[in-house]
Parts: sequence; C-alpha cells; structure tokens
Amino acid sequence: MKKTALAIAIPLAVVGIAVAGAWYTGSRVEQEVTRGIEQANTLLQADAPDLGMTVALLGMERGLLSSSARYQVIITGDEGEAPTTLVFTDRLEHGPFPPSRLAAGKLAPVMAQSHFALEQNDSSAPLFAAAGGKTPISGELAIHYDQRQDGVFESAALQFAQDGESLRVSPAKVNFSVSGDRKDVRADGRMAEADLVFFDPQSGQPVQVQLRDLDIAGDKRENANGFALGPSSVSLRSLRVKAPGSPEVELRQTVGEEVLTQGEKGLDQTLSYRVGQLLVQGQEVGGLKLDTSLRNLDEGTLQSIKETYSQYGMSSVGDTGELTPEQEAALKGQFLRLLDSSPKLALDELSLQTANGVAKVSVAVDLRKPDQSARTPDEIARSVLASLTANLKVDKAVIGDVVALQAALGGEDAGGIDPVALKQQTDAMTDLFSGMALQSEWAVLDGNSLSSSLAYADDKVKFNGKDMTPQEFVAFAVGSAQGLGLGAGAAAGAEEEPQEESVE
Repeated sequence: MKKTALAIAIPLAVVGIAVAGAWYTGSRVEQEVTRGIEQANTLLQADAPDLGMTVALLGMERGLLSSSARYQVIITGDEGEAPTTLVFTDRLEHGPFPPSRLAAGKLAPVMAQSHFALEQNDSSAPLFAAAGGKTPISGELAIHYDQRQDGVFESAALQFAQDGESLRVSPAKVNFSVSGDRKDVRADGRMAEADLVFFDPQSGQPVQVQLRDLDIAGDKRENANGFALGPSSVSLRSLRVKAPGSPEVELRQTVGEEVLTQGEKGLDQTLSYRVGQLLVQGQEVGGLKLDTSLRNLDEGTLQSIKETYSQYGMSSVGDTGELTPEQEAALKGQFLRLLDSSPKLALDELSLQTANGVAKVSVAVDLRKPDQSARTPDEIARSVLASLTANLKVDKAVIGDVVALQAALGGEDAGGIDPVALKQQTDAMTDLFSGMALQSEWAVLDGNSLSSSLAYADDKVKFNGKDMTPQEFVAFAVGSAQGLGLGAGAAAGAEEEPQEESVE
C-alpha cells in the first residue's frame, strides 16, 4: 500500500513543483521583458541615436504555463516621412522545463523560452510580399535564470523587384548568446546566396552582383570603458561583379578578420583580409593579402573622443553637421592626446601572389607626443614622427604574370592570342620595368626580385642601404620624378606660354 502511495505521490509532487515553478517563472518573465526593453532603449539612445529607434511593450497576457506579448519597434523616418512601425508577437513558454526545449532534447532548466515573429501591418507588408506570404522574420530565445540569453534569429527567402532592379536573398540564420550583464556577446550566422541587380548611374546599364556562402562570427566582451574586446570575422566563398564596360571580377575564398585586444600600453587592433583567388574575366590573377594594425591606443582618450562625437551629434550645431571653431579645437586636442601613449600604425603586409611569384610591401610608423617647441607644420610633423620603416619586394615573375594577364584579356577581345608574341611581350615589359626601377635607384636587385627599403629615425634616413639626411632624400625623390618625366607636362606648359604671347 505504501509503495502504491509513493508511486502516485512522487509524480504528483513533481508535477506540482513544475506547475509552481512555471507560475513563479511567469511572474518573473514579465519583469524580465520590461527590463529588457528598458535596456534596449538605453543602448539604442547611447550607441545609435541617429537611427531614431525605440522599442515598446504593447501588451502582455500571462497564463499559468505560457504568456503572450506584443512589442512595437518604431523607426523615425526622414524629415517629412512617417515613421516605420514594426510589431512582433511573442509566445513565451514558462520554465523551468518548456515543452519545446524538452522536445528538442534540451533538459537544462530555463526561465522562459520565447518564440517571436514579425506581425503583418502596413509597414511590414512589403516584407511579407517579398517572402511570398511567409513570415519574413522570426526567432527563438531562451531566457536563463542568471539572465543569460541565447537563441536564433531567422529570415525567410526574400525577393524584391522594381523598375528592372532586383534583390534576391536566400534564408539566413544567426545564432547568438548574450551574458546576463549584456557585456559578453557571441554570434555566428550564415546566408547561402544573394543576387543584386541595379542600374549604373552613369551608363544606365545593369550591374550584377552575386554573393555565395556568406558567414559571420563574433565573440566580444565589453571592458570597463565600453570597448568590445575579442575577434570577429566575415567570409565569402564567392563574390562576383559584372558591370557595363568593365571585365567581370570574381573574388573567391574571401576572409576578413578583426581582433581588438588589451595591450600593455592601451588597445591593440588588427585587421586582416584574404582573397584566395582573384579572377578577371575568368583569368586568375592570384591571391591577395592585407594585414594592418593599430597599437597603443589610449582607452581614456578614445572614450573622450567617442563621448565628444556623441555630444556634438546631439547638439544643434546645424543640419550639415559642421563644427564650431571651439568644437574643432576640442576634438583636435583630444586627437593629439592620443600621441601621449606613442601609438604604432602599420601596414603589416599588402601582397599579391601570382602563379609564379609574390609582390609584397610593408610600412610601419611609430608616433610620439610632439615637442613643445615645434611651431610650424613641418616641425610638428617631424616631431610627431618617431620612426618609419618601409619595405618592398617584387619578384620579376609577378611583372610577367600581370603583363601576360593584360595581354591575354586584350587578346580575347581581339579574338585570339599568339603564345610566341605573348612571351616576347612579357619578357620585354619585365625587362623594361626592371631596368627603369634599377636605373632610377628606387630598387636594387635581390636575386630574381626587385627590392626597396626605407628607414627613418632621429632625423636620419637610410634608403636601400645608403645613409641620407631627410633633405637629401627629398631631393632624390624630386629628381627621380623629373627623370621619369613626371614633371615634363608642367615644364612644357611653362615653355609654351611665352610662344603664345609672341604670336599675339
């Protein structure tokens, strides 16, 4: 008898606890929704005031095991235009064990499980039409007891068309998670396809843009000064552009990466871009690489600049956004204070790798606080520049590959390519370019490559191994430009003027 009673009592107790938990959770859900909307409006006002976006709770009906809510998002229109109003419906399953999570095998308790979707109205009707009547925007969100949130945001396949221009995008999905203090944000998303057709404003001809396999990812943590530390990235399998009067260009296996970190002397940021293959009219050019970095950026000064821009953006300086002399002086002073931490700027690498060689350039600049005695722009510039290094190396084979590509593209337009003539032209242009670079002394021979190096520090220059003063280097650069004929046009024009006067 006792065993039977226990067999009945235990399930009833579990159900009773679950129902009590769901009732308690339901009372907290409304509080969390209200708090979340307040936080969203605060963030929008602080970080994106120009959007003119606000969020409001239209209503909420609370039940024992679930609740329903409606939210309104208002986007202020341009001057003379009515605002855009979007309404979202939300079905909130109460925790600790929402049925939809149990059905998906997610057994961890949560406060609530949200299922939201865009509601059709006058503002959203074009989106519903573009989605073929399906819900264009929807998603799910799990609200944890520690106020963490994670979920997924989805958009349906959309197709817009008007007056010969069109945009088609495949379904997209973004997975995200946000910590309870809203400082730790992770996200990753994917969209398989996008096709855009628009008219070139100059020629009036259609331009076609085709995108395949777009992926985004980010893992950011906000520090005490409000800067988002961590990595983010975007990648594309293919980006193809076809414009009137221009050869078709395709970028394959393109990746962009950004990382913001806390360094010893401030914030450090790196930006990297990779193009696995660059193709022009179906002909492969090679791979591209671009790496840049900023180091020793003082957080306090950056925060002051950010606050100043926000302040001026909300002031009534004028519709054109022009600054007063006082505001310009304030901003200039803040930017100059960035030099106190001796920032470093670098083009770490810009390179092109063709089938037979590599061309690569790098530049690094170290800055410092200007000397108090510096008065003229030239004195200030020399005082601010602590050091500069630049290096260039071009394999001769790269010159040949580029010349061959240009000739091949021209040959396709002419209807054919003569391999023997192409080889002769490639060799001749390679020798011509190499000879000019060596004769001008802008480059030196390094095996089968042309290389050039420049270093500046302590008011001294070292160019391709030769020590110079800055004045000597400037004189060399000006003389080389004249020797290459870059100043010939101006000289010829100066000589022609007296002749015209004598004729008159």
